Amino acid sequence: MSVRLKFLIFFVGAYLVSMLSITLFTIATVRELLLNYTYDYMDYQIKPAVEFYKNLHTNPNKYINLLASDVVSREIASLVVDKKGKILHKEPFLDGEDPHLTQDDVMFLLTNKKGLLHDYAFIVKDIGDYKLILLGKMEKIEGIQRRLLFFMTSFSLVISLMITLLLMIFIKHLLKPLGYLTEISREVYRGNINVQIEKSNSTDEFGVLQNAYRDMIEKLQKTFDWQKEFIAGMAHELKTPLTYIKGQLELISMGIYKDGNKLRQVVKNMLVQTNKMERLMNHLILLMRLESGIPLRLLPVSVNELLAEIDEEYEFIKQTHNFKVEYLDKDVEILADKDYLKIAIGNLVENSYKYTQRGGSIKVFYKDACLVVEDNGRGIKNTEKVVERFYREAQDKDGFGLGLAIVKAIADAHHFELIIESKLSKGTRVLLCAKGVQNML
Repeated sequence: MSVRLKFLIFFVGAYLVSMLSITLFTIATVRELLLNYTYDYMDYQIKPAVEFYKNLHTNPNKYINLLASDVVSREIASLVVDKKGKILHKEPFLDGEDPHLTQDDVMFLLTNKKGLLHDYAFIVKDIGDYKLILLGKMEKIEGIQRRLLFFMTSFSLVISLMITLLLMIFIKHLLKPLGYLTEISREVYRGNINVQIEKSNSTDEFGVLQNAYRDMIEKLQKTFDWQKEFIAGMAHELKTPLTYIKGQLELISMGIYKDGNKLRQVVKNMLVQTNKMERLMNHLILLMRLESGIPLRLLPVSVNELLAEIDEEYEFIKQTHNFKVEYLDKDVEILADKDYLKIAIGNLVENSYKYTQRGGSIKVFYKDACLVVEDNGRGIKNTEKVVERFYREAQDKDGFGLGLAIVKAIADAHHFELIIESKLSKGTRVLLCAKGVQNML
């Protein structure tokens, strides 16, 4: 059973139950009103006659039977009963209908001032030592009830059909996003991941669901694209060292290298290629870990302490470059994962070292909530594309094209802003900012 049909059955069922409840309540209310009207009508009929006979005779024995005769009509019959419950006088309806009452019926009448007995409504009046009982027919009340029930039932059926039709249109419109997403899911299940999902402008739950589903599919598409790019990039980067190692091993197994010094050099070169593959794998594992959404260990990190560790780790740069780390006069703390933050700053420093001419300047400092690495090296042509995986502008330098991609992933994981400012042949400034900052160049 479809969701649409379930919704329709639920709403129509709820409507019919509510209409049935309203109908029963209305009939019960109308019946009660009509009964009260009948009691009032019989009471109204008997009052003038009672007053009249009381003015003529002080003794009810002389007029009780006449009183019982005067109040009867086509709708009202009467009984005169003594204190013991014995029927002394009976006046049937004018149309000849005679209510047949048993002694138990009479006793029931005497114990209640008004109410219902069989097909009659009744009231009991005390006239001296006698009880005058008026019986009113329920035929009209029951007829009104039947007509009301028929009207309410017919009205409910007509309205039900109209509401069912409107509900079908409404539910079809309401569940349109669900049907749309169902078709998209089937396409994805068939393997077509490159589906385009329309953005919903609706703010209801289905609109939110459609937009969330759209974001999820886009993320899956990016993940698959990344996988393709990853496999292609990894295959490209691993192909050269693996080919070299394989070729050299084949030559070694064939006994080509007779000279021990030559063999040691070949083994040394293979070790270099192996280290290169190891670095590549470590970079990829780090990048995958960062993009997997594993939560970071965010703790207060001293900026001066972080700068000091960078200064010590890259002390060797000072041998060939003007490498300078500027410390804060007053230390501050930032909330970060120190290990990952060091990797990001380290990658930036290594890039500056690689692409800055000998004797050039490299500076690391902290300003306006930003960790900054700047140099006066060759610069970057495309500052947006340079953070993509395996992208390399400078083909004359060794590398994998993953350094800035890792920096970008670390910045995203910390919710930092990564800003790259560069001018060709003049240098590059990269900022890792804990908040939005204005351009510093």
